[in-house]
Amino acid sequence: MSIPLLSTKLDMPLSRPNLVMHSGLAARLNDGLHSKLTLISAPAGYGKTTLVTQWLQSAQVQTAWLSLDESDNDPIRFLAYIVAALQRIQAGLGEGVKAMIASPQPPPIEVTMTALINEIAAISQPFILVLDDYHAIHTTAIHQQIAFLLDHQPAQMHLVITTREDPLLPVARLRARGQVQEVRQDDLRFTEGEIADFLTNVMGLALSADDIAALERRTEGWIAGLQLAAVSMQGRDDLHNFIEAFAGSSRYVLDYLIEEVFGRQSGEVQDFLVKTSILDHLTGPLCDAVAKRTGSQELLAELEQANLFIVPLDQSRQWYRYHRLFAELLQHRLRMGIDVSEAVLHQRASLWHEQNDLLPEAIHHVLAAEDWSRAAVLLERVSDSMLKRGEVVTLVEWYGRIPEDVLLADPRLCFDACWPLLLVGQFEAAGPLLDHAERCAEGVPEFLGQVLAAQAYRARGLGDHPRMVRESRRALDLLPKTALETRGIVAMNLGIAYWHMGQMREAEEVLAEALEANRALDNPYAAVTSLIFQGMAMAVRGQLRQAAEVFEQAIQQGGQMPINALARMHLAALHYEWNNLDGCREHLQQAIELSRRGANDEFLVGCWLLQVRLELARQNTQGVNETLEQAEEYIRAGRIPEQMASRVRAMQAQAALAQDDLAAAGQSALADTVDAHPFYRFLGMARAQLLIAQGDSEAAAYLAGLYESAQQGDWIYGQIAVRVLQALAARSPETALGFLTDAFALGQSEGFIRTFADAGEALVPLLQEVALQGTSPDYVGEILAAIGEKPKTSMPSPLLDPLSEREIEVLRLVAAGLSNREIAKKLVISLGTAKTHIHNLCGKLGVRNRTEAAMRAKELGLI
Repeated sequence: MSIPLLSTKLDMPLSRPNLVMHSGLAARLNDGLHSKLTLISAPAGYGKTTLVTQWLQSAQVQTAWLSLDESDNDPIRFLAYIVAALQRIQAGLGEGVKAMIASPQPPPIEVTMTALINEIAAISQPFILVLDDYHAIHTTAIHQQIAFLLDHQPAQMHLVITTREDPLLPVARLRARGQVQEVRQDDLRFTEGEIADFLTNVMGLALSADDIAALERRTEGWIAGLQLAAVSMQGRDDLHNFIEAFAGSSRYVLDYLIEEVFGRQSGEVQDFLVKTSILDHLTGPLCDAVAKRTGSQELLAELEQANLFIVPLDQSRQWYRYHRLFAELLQHRLRMGIDVSEAVLHQRASLWHEQNDLLPEAIHHVLAAEDWSRAAVLLERVSDSMLKRGEVVTLVEWYGRIPEDVLLADPRLCFDACWPLLLVGQFEAAGPLLDHAERCAEGVPEFLGQVLAAQAYRARGLGDHPRMVRESRRALDLLPKTALETRGIVAMNLGIAYWHMGQMREAEEVLAEALEANRALDNPYAAVTSLIFQGMAMAVRGQLRQAAEVFEQAIQQGGQMPINALARMHLAALHYEWNNLDGCREHLQQAIELSRRGANDEFLVGCWLLQVRLELARQNTQGVNETLEQAEEYIRAGRIPEQMASRVRAMQAQAALAQDDLAAAGQSALADTVDAHPFYRFLGMARAQLLIAQGDSEAAAYLAGLYESAQQGDWIYGQIAVRVLQALAARSPETALGFLTDAFALGQSEGFIRTFADAGEALVPLLQEVALQGTSPDYVGEILAAIGEKPKTSMPSPLLDPLSEREIEVLRLVAAGLSNREIAKKLVISLGTAKTHIHNLCGKLGVRNRTEAAMRAKELGLI
């Protein structure tokens, strides 16, 4: 759904012939083309726009132009205008960006600007983009858009900004790098020679050198003052006395001259000027409607001919605007009082714009008229479409101008005012309005369902997942099946909430509805998001192959959408599990690229956690440490939420254990319900691994609790991972083999490999025993190959150094699962002697720990 734009804002204002060009400024502007930015900053009336239009007519460089005003403070509308301006340079440019922003929740600024910059970079010829009257912009997000553009601006593009005040852009940094050409107030002052040229050749006045010098002193080269003076002097005989009559500040000169210019017009023209001063753009039929007259188009042409501060906006001279300064002064006279109120003029303007399908302009004027009932009617007509286009900032501003008592008196208007607030994150401001709308909606099921959908969205934004689920369920019960749009949004957000709460079956169920609804509505972003979270739920439940198909669908349907960073990252995780490390790296690199392009730090750090696993599998210690250090820098800079920081700490501990650095692993602050792995992130597996490495007797009980949680949540992936660790922590070979066999039963059909292989060499004796027993030999062989081992197919040779009778006795007790202290008590020996026996028998058996000793003894038939 495209945003309606005024084409006249994209036309460079027409320049009158024979205007005086500032000496030397054209050369400076040409020199500035070698930098990124030309900034022309000066107060009103110094000829900034005129200078640029004159220069560009002779510069012979392709130009995109955008005239800005207060209505352009919506980041989405602003970006739509930028794209439209650039399409004057290259047709079709920015269509992908337009698709990205056509959403109630468009991607972050960096995402859209990156996409736009990539398209700009493909333009082959140098060009200039002009942003005229940039002082009208006061929205921080727009300043961020332009700052990002300046930071990454392609070499063939040059940006020109005209403004009354310095913009909130990195001008100082550009200045330090020599990347900005600045033209300021003093540069724009007319010299005495230029003033003479202007007055004589442009305005047709014959003045003495003394009078010209006096004008230069009084106006200080200010072109607006000079032009007003020249218009006032036309037809006068007493030019010298007129020039001597005014002096003082520029404001005084301006007030004096405007009275002179205005007073010399006919009553008809004065009436026209004052009544039409409320208009940002002028055309004959509009002016006729506002001023209640006829012949306005001809009068506009006459005013242009008379140099009366009116600027043509198109080649056919159908549209004009007043010079900003002149309009402000006319509006001042309007407020002093005429035969009709300013509100009535705005109502007339609003009605004309509505009749000509220019609804944003109609709303602008009806709000200025404070005609709240008609404003409600017009807002209801545009609100839905503007929400879909992402013009939420404009809607927040419009609804914000309506008094609270008016909003509360109209439940539908009150509710419509809530969604823009929610979509810009103003959850507290939306709360009272939503509660009021909910009370009013009781007894009206569909309306109540819509309100509850908004309440659910607000609860999600506030992090209140239980309420979000509750309100979503109520909304889905009340909304009719035909309300696809609202149901699609509610179901998608509910599915995501279920996923974050670990309720995977419920997540899959509602995400299926969300997917169906959003496909029917042709909402690709919501459909792809629903697909991705469906795939994530499937993977958590151990359905790896089905999850991979879903991620591939998301990638095919969503292409380079920023959300597909998740699809790529999780598909990479599946390839890692299948031990397809090359496939993992390929998808992971694309996930990292999408995360960077989308400036999504949380996605990027999630990619790095998987990259650490990949580097560990490739035994690239340097890669592991460098990647973890990048993640740590993001934690220090506060760029990721605490939940993600906890996942990083879990990965740090797991990496340290994989590199046999128990001391470093023990220093990590590990959360009980957080893990680095994307598919069992709700389990504290890193803590379990640390307990096992430390020989802590609590490991078995801790793992039993994790397995119970994984079973309750139907987290098959987590169940397999826990069973593998339980096999390592088991006190007897029989128990260990039981856990491992259970893990095989859960994971073999889906091709789980790395969950076993990443347990390392400690798992090898158990795997070898499984292979000797003939259980899933091919599958076990794949796992052993991933570790770098081969299955054993025959009994090993006898020991070179046989065990003593006491050592065999100790070995039997070890295999039975007794602790060192229990063995010492049973054999009536000291704890130290028991430890010595165990150390010696492990050496003779060629193993590293008690579990391996028990397995080796069984292989040799010693027990």
